[in-house]
Amino acid sequence: MKKLNILFIVLLSLIGFSSCEDAKDPVINSGALDGSLTFKLNQTQYTNSTYELTDANSTLTMDSLTCVQPDYGFTAAVTYTAQVCFDADFAAGKFQSLPSTVNGEKVAINVKELDIAIIALYGGALPDPIVKKDIYIRLVANVSGATSTPLVTTPTVKPLYSNSVVMNIKPYVLPLFPYTEISPRLWYIVGLGGNWDNSVAGLGSSLVPLSLSTGKKYNLNGDGEFKYTGYFKASDGFKLLRNIGDWANDVWGMTGANYVRNGGGNITVPSDGYYTITLNSIDNKLSIEKATITPTTYTSVGLIGAFNSWGSDVALTGNVATGKHIWHTTHTFTADSQCKLRANGAWDINWGSAGSTDGNPLYSKVGIAVIGGKNFIETTGTYTVILNDIDNCYFFIKK
Repeated sequence: MKKLNILFIVLLSLIGFSSCEDAKDPVINSGALDGSLTFKLNQTQYTNSTYELTDANSTLTMDSLTCVQPDYGFTAAVTYTAQVCFDADFAAGKFQSLPSTVNGEKVAINVKELDIAIIALYGGALPDPIVKKDIYIRLVANVSGATSTPLVTTPTVKPLYSNSVVMNIKPYVLPLFPYTEISPRLWYIVGLGGNWDNSVAGLGSSLVPLSLSTGKKYNLNGDGEFKYTGYFKASDGFKLLRNIGDWANDVWGMTGANYVRNGGGNITVPSDGYYTITLNSIDNKLSIEKATITPTTYTSVGLIGAFNSWGSDVALTGNVATGKHIWHTTHTFTADSQCKLRANGAWDINWGSAGSTDGNPLYSKVGIAVIGGKNFIETTGTYTVILNDIDNCYFFIKK
């Protein structure tokens, strides 16, 4: 009996040792390590049909893509992202990734997300008339936690790409909204008076914002119509930019007599005088026309409000390069406060919001002021405050 017990213990030990030997860490497929591994994206349900995208269906799923999970060599939790392109080869920089991601091998494609991506592929504006077009779609698979050994903490599995499938799609123009319902993506003039500071510190002094337009002029991306009327010297070169601190992307220049987005040299005007810049960032169209105006000149512009018991003004600085028609300052509100802007330390010319009541938050950050309008409302924080006294556009840009 004692011998049987000893043999039984030895047998259990051998089984345990064998189990430990079999429980080796999985070997990761080498193609997953270098990114060469591909996986299969199945054809869509309506491959031979045309998808007509509409704003009415913007929240719906256009179609769901299905795929076979990549053979990583181990069981993996995979996140999939859809990418779209006009070309089957997905040339670098010529495709768009949809924002929604999915954990699982069924990836829903949202109508609005796809429409926005197609508009971006066109360069920001759809052709007129809008046409049906073949769109190539692929999936990108990502595994966040895979490592080569238990002692390595950095994931080594590369993003993997499926084959592409083609869909014939007719996109739609995104609806337009007034600036009160959208956060417009502002554009700035830089270079006036030889000042090329494109940092946050240059807001108002070097970075002069283009003004907003009334009416339904802006899409969900914040693109739309922006204008600026001001004094320009023929000797001044300038550019337009959207991204503060970035000289490489979304910068308008000039080549010959043509305005060029993301290219060209400085923009100039033929002679000293007032000009109107009109930029449509949806259609990527820029024009600069001579303006015949004689604007009012103010001695001073100040900020006043509940924060200082409606007492003395916080002085704004007039930008000399704009003929002192762009006024700016930096101010910290230590508590939520109603306020206004006024000229020459008096109330006969004061700028307020176009709202019907004081403190309407829809008009707090940016808008077109009304002479004698309602009070602005600003929440606690530090702001760059800018006023264009020609078109009455104002900006409270929070730092």
